[in-house]
Amino acid sequence: MKKLLVHSFLLVFIWLSFSACEDTLVGPATPDNPEQNFEQLWREYDQLSAFLSIKNIDWNALYAQYRPQVKTTTTKAELFKIFTEMLAHLDDSHLTLLAPGTPGMRYDGGLAGRLKHEDFSLQVVKEHYLIQKKEYGPSITYGKLAPNIGYIYLKDSGLDVAYYTKALNTMLDYLQDTDGLVLDLRDFEGGYDKNSAYIAGRFATAKKLFMTSRKRNGPKYTDFTAPVKWYVQPQGKNQYTNSLVVLTNRWTASSGEVLLWALKASKPLVQVGDTTLGAYSDQARRELPNGWYYTISINDIRAIDGKSYEGMGIAPDILVENTKAEVLAGKDAALEKALTLVH
Repeated sequence: MKKLLVHSFLLVFIWLSFSACEDTLVGPATPDNPEQNFEQLWREYDQLSAFLSIKNIDWNALYAQYRPQVKTTTTKAELFKIFTEMLAHLDDSHLTLLAPGTPGMRYDGGLAGRLKHEDFSLQVVKEHYLIQKKEYGPSITYGKLAPNIGYIYLKDSGLDVAYYTKALNTMLDYLQDTDGLVLDLRDFEGGYDKNSAYIAGRFATAKKLFMTSRKRNGPKYTDFTAPVKWYVQPQGKNQYTNSLVVLTNRWTASSGEVLLWALKASKPLVQVGDTTLGAYSDQARRELPNGWYYTISINDIRAIDGKSYEGMGIAPDILVENTKAEVLAGKDAALEKALTLVH
C-alpha cells in the first residue's frame, strides 16, 4: 500500500475521497447525526486498528469517557473536538481526520500534528553545498558535495519500481568514481514499502531480514495475520558499496523509515541528524455519514529486534539538530557533520 504524509489540505481531501467513494456505494446508509457518527468512528477503530493492542489502549474506557459528551445537539465543531481528543490517545502520526467545508477542519495525529518544517531546506543544499547538481524528476536531486563525495536526496518512494530502477542506474553510474555517499532522507514523505526495499537493495551486498509486518484481521485486538518477513537483497545492475552516511530528521516518515531499516540491515552506515517520525503502518481510509474522512492504522510493523517503533522513530547514531536560524542563514549543520564521516 502507498503510505504518504500529505501536508496540503486539498491534496489530503483528494487522496482520501478518491479511495473512500467505494464505501459510499455499498451497504445500508447510516443516519447522519452526531451520535451515529461517533458510533461509527469508534466502532471502526475498534474493529480495524492495530494500535489498540500494540499500544495497550483501553478503547472501551475511551468510549465510556467520550460517548456521553455527544448529544443530538452537538455541533460539528464540538464533535470534531471530541473526536480529536479521543483519537489523540492513539498517538498516531499516520492518522488524519478531515472535515471538508468552509472553513474546513483538519486533525493530524501524533507528532506529525505538532511538528513544524523548519530544520531542512533542499534549496540550501543546492545553493551552498553541491558543487555539481542534477535532478531526476521532481522528487530526486543528486550530485557531488566534493569531487569524491556523492549526494542523493529522495523525497519519497511512491512511483513504480521501474522509475527507481532507471533513476538509480543513472545516479550510480554517475557516482561510480566517488569514495562515499550522503543519502539524504530528510522530509521523506512516504510511498511504497516494496520500492523502499528495492532502493535499499541497490546498496546491499547480501540478503538480510529487515522487518516483519502483520495485519489486524479479527474482532479481538490481538487478531492478526501471520507475520510477513521482509528481506533486503542486492538489486539492479550494480550496487553502491562504498561508504554511506544517511541523513534523517523528524519528517523522515513511513516508507522512508522502512528504507532506513533496510539500509541498516544491508550494510554498515552512519545515521546523522534527528530521530525519524515513527509512522510505519498502512492505513484504511474511511468516510463518516457526515462526509468527514479519516484513516486507521491497520498493521503491526516491527524491526528485526521484534519491537514496534510506532510513535518512537529511529534514533540517529549522531544527533545533529538544525535550527531554523541556521537554515535561514544557509547553513546545514547535519550535512556538514555527514561530510566529515564519509571516507
